[in-house]
Amino acid sequence: MSGGNARKIAIAAFSNLSTAYNLVNINLAHVIMENQYCGGDNCKGAVSTASTACLVGAIIGQLTFGYVGDCLGRGPALRLTMILSIAGALISAVAVPVNPSDPSSVFVFLSIARLVLGTGVGGVYPLAATVAAESSSGSSRGRSVALVFSMQGIGTLLVPIVGMVFLYSFGTYEDRHDHNKALPGLSWRLILGAGALPGIILMPFQKMPSTPATEEISGRLTLMQALRLRKYWRNLIGCAGGWFLFDITFYGNTLFAPTVLKAVFHTGKELTPVIGDTLQNNLCWQLLILGLIGLPGYYYSVWLMDSVGRKAIQLHGFVMMAALYGVLALSLDSLSDSAPLLLLIYGLTYFFSNFGPNSSTFILPSESFPYEVRSSLNGFCAAAGKLGATVGSSAFKPMVNAYGNSTVFYCCAACALLGAVITLACIDDRRGQGMEGDETRPREADDLSCQLSCNRA
Repeated sequence: MSGGNARKIAIAAFSNLSTAYNLVNINLAHVIMENQYCGGDNCKGAVSTASTACLVGAIIGQLTFGYVGDCLGRGPALRLTMILSIAGALISAVAVPVNPSDPSSVFVFLSIARLVLGTGVGGVYPLAATVAAESSSGSSRGRSVALVFSMQGIGTLLVPIVGMVFLYSFGTYEDRHDHNKALPGLSWRLILGAGALPGIILMPFQKMPSTPATEEISGRLTLMQALRLRKYWRNLIGCAGGWFLFDITFYGNTLFAPTVLKAVFHTGKELTPVIGDTLQNNLCWQLLILGLIGLPGYYYSVWLMDSVGRKAIQLHGFVMMAALYGVLALSLDSLSDSAPLLLLIYGLTYFFSNFGPNSSTFILPSESFPYEVRSSLNGFCAAAGKLGATVGSSAFKPMVNAYGNSTVFYCCAACALLGAVITLACIDDRRGQGMEGDETRPREADDLSCQLSCNRA
């Protein structure tokens, strides 16, 4: 691998870390904010809106910047996404109630800021995957793209770690409710604002090297032309449909893990304990344990992606997820006094998500579509995923409140089973093969030639 390609992959990986941290940090911040502004878990609708706003923004970003990546080039588009991510994170950190008489209206401000953040965060998905895939050889492409995506696990793990640093620095929940003991609200502001740091660090290095174009590009497809070609429909159903179903389960659980953990540990207090003295009363440690159980799954995917293959890994992951969610749905009440066992089973759903569709759905679109619309269709598939994430995150908390955790786990199991069926029917494994449509790609095409093609379209 050349130095230029290694640099591109490193930039894509660090961008993915930033994306994961910014998407997931709300699951800790919103609990702290609920205690400060709502007196506990008493503003469920506002919290759900703030949590899903970033996902809605991500859909916009994926569709927009996937197309921008095909027109202006992957590097310039990736820089634009990072600017939006930095701005959204910093604006989130200074959120205040928009109605002084209603403290919970802080979530209105936060929702707008997270929408901006999500637009930048969402754009990273298709661009990072495309950059990593195009910068790798056929024999190691799966490993390279999976390694880039594994930074999502690091970003997710950083949320409880960074959270503990700030929370322990500024007192317990009880301390923060006593305004005389600690400055209220500073910890969640720092947790959200820290999401700007990766982008700020990365900006000076984000000018990706490119090769001057020496020949005109002909015969390029526009996005709409590609969508009308029936030969791509099966891959679109496989890539977009599998991502949609997976993200219903993954983000529904990730963004509202505190809700599940509260039930698992029988935390009945109005104020959810975040840094208590025991595991039962320490949300940060609970989230850290879940992250540590799930993290090896990314690296099993890195190890086996090119030997076992994307389709097999995705199918295996969906089947194991369905089994584990089914066990949780059936055993939640009977194992109610075995919190460590429940936490382990719940953590294993993250492991097989990561050693499964979480990694494979990121890779498959980048190698299933032709070069001239690869970033656009990758963004389309990623947007389908975030549509699923929006469905999961917006429905999860109301369903838990209305029907209990078991019902939600039954729904997750059903989504995973359907994902397995779609994987069997609509996914091709291109490990070791060239990228789809690269036989028509000019050897020295670069960002300028892409722009010329889009201008003609």
